[in-house]
Amino acid sequence: MKALLLAVLMLSPRAEALLASCTTSSTGVAFGSYNPVSASPVFASGTVTVTCSGLGLLVSYRILMSGGGSGNVASRRMSAGARVLPYNLFTSSAYTTIWDNVTGVTGSFLISLGNNAFSHPVYGRILAQQPASAGSYTDSVVITVDY
Repeated sequence: MKALLLAVLMLSPRAEALLASCTTSSTGVAFGSYNPVSASPVFASGTVTVTCSGLGLLVSYRILMSGGGSGNVASRRMSAGARVLPYNLFTSSAYTTIWDNVTGVTGSFLISLGNNAFSHPVYGRILAQQPASAGSYTDSVVITVDY
């Protein structure tokens, strides 16, 4: 029986995932007030946490984020009715790599008994001097974790 289980696990491309269970949670990126005439961008951050449990296995995962209401990760936008406010989400505080729905952010860890939680910061930025009128702008981004 042990040999059969081992053989099945060896044939699976993601064998470690068969014995792992992962969930995700997040805190939103709240920009607060935005002044469209300010020469400074607005920055905010949130967190995506991946929590996994299982047997002592090395598990790799990838966190992907959708384009939100715009459907395009390169040009995310919040909306307030018909009005829009461009923004984006990034993988680091250098704001050079957009958190996308293809490459995403990857991680791996050795699961021990119990839960193992790993947090990944999300960095948001609204560029300066965007033509936006006053209002409460929102967007919803779908987070997908592949493991």
